[in-house]
Amino acid sequence: MEARFPALAQYLNASEVLQAAVYDEVVVSNESTESQFGKVLLRDEIVELAEAEFSHYHTSTNHMAMLGPFRVFESRATPGLQSMIRDEFADDEVANVLEANGSIPPSAVAVLERGRLFGITLLDIYLDNNVIDKHTAVEEALTEYLSEDSLSVAALPKSPDLLSEHPYAYAFRVGFPQLSGLTWASQWLQIAALEATILAASDAEVESGIAAVIGLYQEKVAPTHGSLMSLPTDIPTMPAIAPNVYSFHPGAAYVLDNISVLKVVIGDLLAHPDVPDRQAAIESAVASFTDKTNHLDQEMRYLEFVLRGGIFNQGGPALGGLTQSERNRGRSATPHVSNYPMR
Repeated sequence: MEARFPALAQYLNASEVLQAAVYDEVVVSNESTESQFGKVLLRDEIVELAEAEFSHYHTSTNHMAMLGPFRVFESRATPGLQSMIRDEFADDEVANVLEANGSIPPSAVAVLERGRLFGITLLDIYLDNNVIDKHTAVEEALTEYLSEDSLSVAALPKSPDLLSEHPYAYAFRVGFPQLSGLTWASQWLQIAALEATILAASDAEVESGIAAVIGLYQEKVAPTHGSLMSLPTDIPTMPAIAPNVYSFHPGAAYVLDNISVLKVVIGDLLAHPDVPDRQAAIESAVASFTDKTNHLDQEMRYLEFVLRGGIFNQGGPALGGLTQSERNRGRSATPHVSNYPMR
């Protein structure tokens, strides 16, 4: 990837540094004496959301206004984070950034780092013309990833309760909509790049697909001509953004989705003002996601859950095509009808 697509490698490296910086900004906001009013607003909004008749994590409801309860902190931090996305970071910087950050315990750092390397491995497999049997190579990479049981998340769908029913759910998304949106844009980039490579039939198609994905990503995080950011308002998931990757490699897709959800749960535990022991709570969440036996869900329930919020809210298709939400519209009014794999 670094040899053929240095810009993609640069953005993916920057996304890991961004994740650490976002966690740090959340912690700083929570510890600030200026954040008391924001904490009150956050608690009220979460209670209101929990009492909503049709509350569901993946929805197209209006609680995702980009002005969150900590809007002053976000407005201060966002320009610097946007600038960071354009910076170049060496591999050794990226590998150590979360550990050096200190916001999350070592167990979480190790699991997220192993997940990052797995995602890079998948991209490298599809970008390497010397790998003829891509499917076998991905299965071997998945086996290797799972060989460290305590450092790998499950290659099966985890229960949505881990995301939406834990005591501090929604705090990251509701409390910091811009910061969470920036991290979700980076997650969108990773899985959209995978989808672009898996669909390509030639080197030329790979190059044009990656260029298109990078262009869409830049529009989300750093639009030109003074236009507003168009950040995802929901967690990008494989069935919505990369249905072909999900169809061909479901186990690998579940790993990447579980890593993405774990990052959000960690964000919740850092963002909510009432968590008594953040480090212990994060360690418990990590243990739930690395558990290969408990907290599992059926495939159809998983699909229903992740697709409920719609493709548009999760950042849009890998190669573009949606300019407005497809939610609450008739099938005849939707120009792009995805054939989601229902094996």
